[in-house]
Amino acid sequence: MITGLRPETYEKLQLDAGIFLIGYTLPETVVDAATMKQEIAKEINAGTHLLGATRGGGTFRCVPTMRGIEADGKRSEFVGSMVNDGWDVRLTTTLIEMTGENFKRAFPSAEMTGDAAKTVIKPKTAITKDDYKSLMWIGETSMGAMLINLTNAMNVAGAQFTFTDKGEGELPVEFRAFQSTVLNQDYAPCEIHFLGANTASTASNTK
Repeated sequence: MITGLRPETYEKLQLDAGIFLIGYTLPETVVDAATMKQEIAKEINAGTHLLGATRGGGTFRCVPTMRGIEADGKRSEFVGSMVNDGWDVRLTTTLIEMTGENFKRAFPSAEMTGDAAKTVIKPKTAITKDDYKSLMWIGETSMGAMLINLTNAMNVAGAQFTFTDKGEGELPVEFRAFQSTVLNQDYAPCEIHFLGANTASTASNTK
């Protein structure tokens, strides 16, 4: 049997659903999986940036918008005939922690007022710079960890809250990343990092 399966395969797996952090910046002191887990433990305890429990895992997509340059005599695509007009970058998951903050994040733009006793959320039509937040997914691998960071993320799907008898309410979210400026389009608005036991490496980088 011909297969790519090797003993090393089990050292290179991504495990479990991971967590989502919004508006969070990874400290520069995080240089490997061990230090990252220490920082994430602090965030989980504080709950400041944590979206909370999810159901069904999540999905990351970074899809180019490819376009073939047309010319007389062209019958098929060939090397050099395609250009990338941009990137569609998204992180999706389904939230099961129903909080005012999470429901606010389900809208592209919303206003939240009130306190612990009563919270009111009003979706807004106008979108401002404050509505864009960084969004990070962090998960474990067999030998370390990995993270995906979206810059200027916004939930573009809106709120579709589902509730059932003998079940828990579910709130799917679909965050899309946006470029910071017109001049910053050489890279997709995301980063993917792989962190080993002692060293960290970056799979893609945006500045």
